[in-house]
Amino acid sequence: MNRLIVHPNSPQAREIELQPGTHTLGRGEANSITIPEPSISTRHCQLTVDDQGVELTDLGSTNGTFVNGQPVRQVRLAPGQEIRLGSVPVQFHGDAPAAHPAPTPPVAEAPRLRLSAAAHAAPVATPPPPTAAATAEPAAEESAPIAVPTLTGAQRFCRSHPKSLVRFWCPQCQHAFCEMCVTTRPTSAGPLRTCRTCAVEVAPVDVQLAREPERSFYAKIPGAFIYPFRDMGIVILGVSAVIFAALGFLSGGISLWATVAYYGLLFTFMQNIIHTTASAEKEPLGFPELDGLLGPALQMGGTVLISFWPALLILILIWQGYEIPSAALVAAVLLGCVYFPMAFLVIAIKDSVLAGNPLIVLPSILRIPGPYSITVVLVLGVYGLQQLGQLISAVAGSVTFATLDMSTLFLAIGFKLVWGFISVYLMTVSTRVLGLLYLSTKQRLAWFS
Repeated sequence: MNRLIVHPNSPQAREIELQPGTHTLGRGEANSITIPEPSISTRHCQLTVDDQGVELTDLGSTNGTFVNGQPVRQVRLAPGQEIRLGSVPVQFHGDAPAAHPAPTPPVAEAPRLRLSAAAHAAPVATPPPPTAAATAEPAAEESAPIAVPTLTGAQRFCRSHPKSLVRFWCPQCQHAFCEMCVTTRPTSAGPLRTCRTCAVEVAPVDVQLAREPERSFYAKIPGAFIYPFRDMGIVILGVSAVIFAALGFLSGGISLWATVAYYGLLFTFMQNIIHTTASAEKEPLGFPELDGLLGPALQMGGTVLISFWPALLILILIWQGYEIPSAALVAAVLLGCVYFPMAFLVIAIKDSVLAGNPLIVLPSILRIPGPYSITVVLVLGVYGLQQLGQLISAVAGSVTFATLDMSTLFLAIGFKLVWGFISVYLMTVSTRVLGLLYLSTKQRLAWFS
């Protein structure tokens, strides 16, 4: 079984199982394996697991990738090698591919588990060679494996390293340990692992976590409507609605800073949902940091410009007095509506406006036409509901400033607050669907291959 141990031989040790396929490893949440350490790059390295073993490829990391102290660009890993990603130590464990069949273990190896201290008390005379009939029964008895109980729940994880699965069982103290909690010393017959407390040889166990069957993208969509209400989701939706409403009011030509902050926060909020969904589907809704909103605001503007530049060009030409059929404008707007969700998704994942170019977006759409069609319908449907609500909310806003009746005033304000909450909820759901689309199809999209 191929696996990595991050921070080995420390209380912060963490075990990561490597499934067959290609995995990206880095600090960013869009990676297959996320290690949130400052010295690790956003996309640090790539691990390819196949029948030949595990191949490690550095992805141009800032602080480098090292194997046994030597900097590497691409290398085939061997079991037991020490890896360093930036300043983070990682240990690789796995079975190297055998070039030819492994030799049959000697018969004398099995009794080693059954030896007691009395067996070494004094030398004895060598008896005559026993007959085959006389040796058959003892050999069967000596080679009987150690009975290991079924480990369930928390028992499957090491007591000293809660993130690591147990790998060995001590028949004397009846405790299970991970690979870091046993004593290992080399012998002529191979590594000998013993319990640190009892000094008794431990028996290997193979513990597997029960994994839920992988659900399709279509089966995951209903969960997107429940996702905003998990854990503190309602509170985050309420706070977000108030902040968006305040910035939206100030950005109406009153403050350039408020306009930048509004669109920067909007992009950051949606990008945070996509990254959370892409890294761990069960992660709850979280609120992003509010610093550095200029870059995200430019990314949001760039996404809109890349998606709708044909429609904007037609509008400019019409404004200049050119006769252009209205059908051309409608077609350009529809094209932008189809292009925008995938462009936003790839820009949010790669964190670069340049990733929204047609050479990436159009092939990605063609690779997943079915799931993407459903996504576009859902996103446009949610956007249509938002625009309808915004229109009604604008009417309520005009009533708020014009009426002298207190009951009408509170009713209009209450509607704007409720709709603000609903609008943020709908935006969260549509963004979650985009994240689920990437989570379910990232192998086919192959953006990081």
